[in-house]
Amino acid sequence: MKKSIAKKTIILYVLKILYKGSSWEKPVTQTQITNVLNNIGISCDRRTVGRNIKYLIDFGLPIFKKLGGGYFYHKEKDNFFN
Repeated sequence: MKKSIAKKTIILYVLKILYKGSSWEKPVTQTQITNVLNNIGISCDRRTVGRNIKYLIDFGLPIFKKLGGGYFYHKEKDNFFN
């Protein structure tokens, strides 16, 4: 069953997944984020996730791409939520 959500809220789900589900040791890929969202009924594709990650980085959140693939939220460099 698809959830009825505003398209603009997908970026919040992406942020939540990065914040709670990633680390330097365990980065998450765009495909993994897409799969999580699709599994909870939020329809989106990998390009949408990638675009939203770029927006979050441009906004100034400490999200980094790890060499070899995957993104993680660097909580120690977080000045936004602290």
